[in-house]
Amino acid sequence: MESGKFKPLGDRVLVRATQTETKTKGGIIIADSITMNQKVYGEVVSVGTGIFSQSGERIPMTVSVGDTVMYEKSQAVNKIEIGDEEFVLFNEHQLIGIVK
Repeated sequence: MESGKFKPLGDRVLVRATQTETKTKGGIIIADSITMNQKVYGEVVSVGTGIFSQSGERIPMTVSVGDTVMYEKSQAVNKIEIGDEEFVLFNEHQLIGIVK
């Protein structure tokens, strides 16, 4: 199944991580537990339609497909596999920002 066949609901954002592991200059892989507060980047591949305010108006999403976003590695807990790729599903407020 392709990422284009998955549509997040509400304020959810499907992200493909562009930085998956950290290595030292000597090639030693650093454990995830050490880098959990690290800021990492990903590419938005699908977004939901947004959520509704208390007055019933839809609040539009801030991020768009193709945006590069920054998030804390520790927030990337909702991992899903689509086909042979792994993605991370966030609520929009869990993202730190859009990288231009």
